[in-house]
Amino acid sequence: MQFSVLGSLEVVDRGVVAPLKGTKQRAVLGYLLLHANEVVATSRLLRALWPDDVPSTARKMVQNAVSGLRTVLASNSDATHTPLLLTHAPGYVLRVEPDRIDLSRFESLAQAGRVALTEGRSDQAAHALREALALWRGPVLADLVETGVNWPELAKLHDMRVSVMEDYFDVELARGRHPDVLGELEPLFEAEPHRERLCRQLMTALYRCGRHVDALQVYRRTRTALVDGLGLEPGRELQELERAILDHDAALQLPTTASVTPLVLPEPAPPRTLVSLPTNRPKVVSLRQEPEPTTAALVVEPCAERKLVSVMAVAPRQPTGKDPEDVDQTFLDISVTVRAEVENAGGTVIGAVGSVLLAVFGVPRTHEDDAARAVRTALTIRDRLVGQDPAAPNGADLRIAIATGEVLAKFRPGEAAPMVAGAVVDSCVLMTTVVRCGPVWVCDTTRQASAPLIVYSTTSEVPAVWKAEAVREKPVVGIGRHTSVPFLDRERDMDLLRATLAQVRRRQRPQLLTVLGEAGIGKTRLLTEFSEDLLSGSSISADAKAFTARVPYFGDDIASRTLTELTRACVGIEHGDSATTAETKLNRLAHKLFGTGDLGARTVAGLLPLTGFPTRPWHLVDSAETFAALRRLLEELAADQPLVTVIEDLHRADDELLEFVAGLSDGVGPVPLLVVATARPELLEQRQGWHGGARNVTTMTLDPLSENAVGELLDSMLDDGTAHGGWSAQHRRALVGRVGGNPLFAIEYARMIRVGRSRDDLLPPNQVRSVVAARLDTLSVAEKAVVQDAAVFGDTVTASAIAAVGGHEEIEGIVQCLEQLERREVLRRVRTGGIAGEQGYVFCQALVRDTAYAQLPRVARAEKHRNAAAWLDSVAAEDLLAGSGIGTENSDLRELHHRHVAAGLGTPLAPVTAIVSAPVPEWTRIRIPS
Repeated sequence: MQFSVLGSLEVVDRGVVAPLKGTKQRAVLGYLLLHANEVVATSRLLRALWPDDVPSTARKMVQNAVSGLRTVLASNSDATHTPLLLTHAPGYVLRVEPDRIDLSRFESLAQAGRVALTEGRSDQAAHALREALALWRGPVLADLVETGVNWPELAKLHDMRVSVMEDYFDVELARGRHPDVLGELEPLFEAEPHRERLCRQLMTALYRCGRHVDALQVYRRTRTALVDGLGLEPGRELQELERAILDHDAALQLPTTASVTPLVLPEPAPPRTLVSLPTNRPKVVSLRQEPEPTTAALVVEPCAERKLVSVMAVAPRQPTGKDPEDVDQTFLDISVTVRAEVENAGGTVIGAVGSVLLAVFGVPRTHEDDAARAVRTALTIRDRLVGQDPAAPNGADLRIAIATGEVLAKFRPGEAAPMVAGAVVDSCVLMTTVVRCGPVWVCDTTRQASAPLIVYSTTSEVPAVWKAEAVREKPVVGIGRHTSVPFLDRERDMDLLRATLAQVRRRQRPQLLTVLGEAGIGKTRLLTEFSEDLLSGSSISADAKAFTARVPYFGDDIASRTLTELTRACVGIEHGDSATTAETKLNRLAHKLFGTGDLGARTVAGLLPLTGFPTRPWHLVDSAETFAALRRLLEELAADQPLVTVIEDLHRADDELLEFVAGLSDGVGPVPLLVVATARPELLEQRQGWHGGARNVTTMTLDPLSENAVGELLDSMLDDGTAHGGWSAQHRRALVGRVGGNPLFAIEYARMIRVGRSRDDLLPPNQVRSVVAARLDTLSVAEKAVVQDAAVFGDTVTASAIAAVGGHEEIEGIVQCLEQLERREVLRRVRTGGIAGEQGYVFCQALVRDTAYAQLPRVARAEKHRNAAAWLDSVAAEDLLAGSGIGTENSDLRELHHRHVAAGLGTPLAPVTAIVSAPVPEWTRIRIPS
């Protein structure tokens, strides 16, 4: 028996179409086939069949349809391959072999084609993708669509089909078959004019067919559609293709051999590693890249990197005289628990010293909240192992300590855990010998870094050691916790928020506004001020109310934890309320909004898992019913009074939460609901086209503060002319330029200076360093290697300079890395300053340069400086022979690198703060020991 959903619904058994009776029976089967071998809750099935109003007899109608389908399946199948339609709480499941459903075969063939593509087997890829597309006989469940069915799954499958078609077109264009695919490309482009990839493919095919004017007209149609419909310009790749067509660029022609560029499927990011150092001569490292969006892989060898980490030591203490085998078993049980919790939080277990287990947070990837992750994980481990968890191993008596500091992480081939060396590791182990069992103990550096997220005791039992009490109910992070400092240079952003809310109120329609900005730029502070503006009555929409929820930093059930915070805020459930009190408040609000009928009861039942007192694990909850109940609640609250719902840190959200937030813009009725989501730019990398072109969706980006605003912010925190060593214009100018318009960085620097750090010492505070290092660790291996080499060379770098510093052979790969780093706003082009006429780049932020430089071990820095000095010498010699005089312009830079080389490999070198030929204050220069 074969099932077909890629077109009209059909059930075919031995060449005969099985009869299906009635629309509801066909709809039930169609929906179950879309979710074959999955349990579909009855409530979910009811909503799919009756999206507007579920009749009282709906369940009976579904039961009748299921009964009829069971008869059809049993009478039209052989005994060995009978599909089973089973009742399985909380609904039904259709058990059927995947290869008997055309949708499953389509997915398998599409995956096989993409795998062949990754391996460069273009013929096999084309065959598999073509066979997959041939299974489509029309729109998914076309007969049901005619009756009004409009399930979200249908749109997703349509997008999947178009995506596979784009993969197929890429393969065929690479094989020189542009005339063959042109007939398919043109009608598809007519139906999907906003898909830039499809536009590029059609333009390429038209150009290769000699239709240059038509290719340019396709671009202009797409640009007009994007600008007029969405207010967006075409992407960089599409603009570059237009320029290439205008220039008749030879790169647009077919390659000499018909081959296809392998497609690199996304994989988890590997541990960040540095390029191995040369010994007698520069090591040749390949940086060749494939076309965007992938970056070329580096050929790397085991190496080392300096990182700021939090080390956790777990030291079990067991009774003297306990049997050795029992001791070993308890240690193994503890190890399993520790490893599971540490890895769940993004940390790494690096081994054991005797019976002390060691874990590190910040290796291989830095997170800006590594200290808080370590403490929160330690509290969870403590709770699990000291008896609060019934499954805890017996006899666990623990000392847990956490210390934060710098380590040298050495990455070894074939081993997931790096070797970590540093005094902080020893300090952490020693800490377990001076504290008592039970609490989680941390050093002062850890406490300062995690205080916004963790509650600590007010007194210290051991000098410089603090006891962690609990995770804060409502963490205060970013510059949002610095509400006492001036709120500056955000008038335009506030006006945009007010105008958006006014428009939502006037149009009585929901709106999703995504506020993008780098870490510390002030997204939380902006929304805090906006909320206070509403409460103060000064806003034109002062009658609106606002509720906020923050996406957790890590862990499981991201969606449920975020929406629980939002639900509790909407219902008015406070910290300390009991489960009974929470349910009472929920019932009271539901009765007020929905009355005492069935809708109110269903809303209460759906929202109970989000009150903070779940009766079962989230994976057993009918999330569709719960999300629907929360949407109804938000809709009714907005109908009663304009509502602003804020979701912070959406870049951390899982797919489940992203889908819910996306649905708020068009999944609720005509009510004044403004959904504001804050996120970092990586959201657009993780979810390309995040709501691009969707109705009722807007995006705004927070720019860095102006230098005047940063200066005023610093003045407000360092305003006494004597207490902090004097706030000279020179100091002020240097620090303003250093923070790059980031208010959090300015605040952290000011705090560092207030506690006594010299103004002449502009090494980044730990919080700033963690934020920047976390950003660097989002780069690919190749991009990070280029950034570190650029940080060594100086203020203005070129591809040739980076190749020399890092010992890279091919310039082309470096150029592609530089362009990608420009797109990610790590580097920016300069019109002048490149050596020997090459395109020059500078860092967008000095802090990024300094952090990248500080990550290199001293030996690596010295070796790279030697390479830079040798290359500059060769450039100067060539220029001298040519009589151009260019080499003399870099004499200061040459001298600087030679001074580094002369300083010796074992001498600590300060970060690069001013490697430029222009005059700079002497106190900001690198200080080389004499």
